[in-house]
Amino acid sequence: MPPIDTYANLITSFTDLLLVSIHTILYEREIYPSKLFIAARKYNHPTRQARHPLVCQWIQEAVDACAEELMKSTVDLIAVNIISSTNKPLERFVFDVSQFPVVAAADVHSPFVITDEDGNERAVDSLVDLEEQMRALITKLSYSTAKLGRLPKDCTFSVSMELKKEAMAPEGNPPAWIAAEYQEDHTPRDKGGGVFKTRDTNRTIPVRSLIMGALALETWIEESGSNKDMLLKEK
Repeated sequence: MPPIDTYANLITSFTDLLLVSIHTILYEREIYPSKLFIAARKYNHPTRQARHPLVCQWIQEAVDACAEELMKSTVDLIAVNIISSTNKPLERFVFDVSQFPVVAAADVHSPFVITDEDGNERAVDSLVDLEEQMRALITKLSYSTAKLGRLPKDCTFSVSMELKKEAMAPEGNPPAWIAAEYQEDHTPRDKGGGVFKTRDTNRTIPVRSLIMGALALETWIEESGSNKDMLLKEK
């Protein structure tokens, strides 16, 4: 894992974390049977990794697509979406990257100048500290899924990006991208780790904030209230 000393390395570190997170989410939410996952280690922490080649390939290609847009500084949010067999969104694991720096294409490999509160240059955060923060996020992500309700049978998943308001949709990337209207983010967040409930029984579960120099990331889970209705129908 490279130090976060350039924008390119920042994106490499984040997409590495995103890859591990997706495998963790699929395992914890039982999207595939547990026997289809193998024990692995990442960030000096035990994790689970899907072992089906086509699943691994799909996840890697999705992360690569996110990395391509992130390198253009066009992304606000990345989400791993859990979807019912009838195509209803049930859960959304959100990675808010809107605080990442906006860097010109010619400067993605240029070293960051990192300063303290007094404006003095300081050293880049060590890889040991970075690994510790990544490990803590994956651990909290796993624990946070215990707060979620049981999913109905035959759920699937997708990975989506929300681009910045001024960003253009990617071209020549089948299937065709469909532009969505920009919406202000009114997601309720609790820095203390609490759970919010809204009038329509949707809820948001904060996972963890991660700030390591230029890597400023917020993560949370959104759970749809429609999941309870679907479970009642299954009984």
